[in-house]
Amino acid sequence: MHQTILASLIRQAKGTELLLSLLREEYALLRKGRPDEVAGLEMVIQELVRQLVREREFLIRVLERAGYGRLADFLSGLDPAERGEFEVWRARIIVHEQEGARQTSINSDLAMALWEQSGNLLRHFQSQVVPRERNTYTARGTWGSRPATATMVRGRL
Repeated sequence: MHQTILASLIRQAKGTELLLSLLREEYALLRKGRPDEVAGLEMVIQELVRQLVREREFLIRVLERAGYGRLADFLSGLDPAERGEFEVWRARIIVHEQEGARQTSINSDLAMALWEQSGNLLRHFQSQVVPRERNTYTARGTWGSRPATATMVRGRL
């Protein structure tokens, strides 16, 4: 059982480290303006998060079968020499999760800023296309006023 728990902690630590590196790569792709690559990477990140959740659930089941409510309860029953290796891997998981949360927040802020920028640019282009004067020539070639909003274009064959 000790080896199973340790192996699970090691897998989680390496998984969270991989997640952090993928989040940093996502940030770099956002900065370079490569939305297609970001979308593909996002799918990989989501799958990795699912696997990490499954690994955490597996560890919880193993601990519960052994009669422990939490990992801390299991670790408190070990002698200090044996506990050290478990603590090292648990600490790595915690550090990677905290750094990953910070990187996720940064990525989210950047993605929202890019989205707002795109929306503002689109609104600017639309305002440049709409005629400023309301009085223009009609389809019949006569001078007339038009509504302020866009309408369907009609033509005759």
